Amino acid sequence: MSPLETARVFFAHWSANRIKEALAMLAEDVLYDNVPLPDIVGRENVRKFHADFGIGTAFKIDWQVTEIAASGNVVLNERIDIFTHESGSQITLPVMGTLTVKNGRITVWRDYFDLGSFERQLAAIKR
Repeated sequence: MSPLETARVFFAHWSANRIKEALAMLAEDVLYDNVPLPDIVGRENVRKFHADFGIGTAFKIDWQVTEIAASGNVVLNERIDIFTHESGSQITLPVMGTLTVKNGRITVWRDYFDLGSFERQLAAIKR
């Protein structure tokens, strides 16, 4: 698969709640730079981060890619990430990100988003 195809499949796996398949596309030593949060290194640590938040259990996600482009092995993507809580409440978050793909695996996953917006929406769900 091309880097662009890899990115499309990766996001489709997340949106279909195929978390294991999505994580399998990451390099073992992937860098997950979820700006503005601290970097996470390693596939298992990325899995734990998402599991601890409740992705795939308390939250289902729909990552709607609105724009996508590739230059070499780097894929730029603009998305609307929708996190639907088991209560039915949602967090809707615009995201800009990049994926670096080498030898068929994602080696760098970087997303930029407004943490304040995310935290306000999450707090509303917890009330």
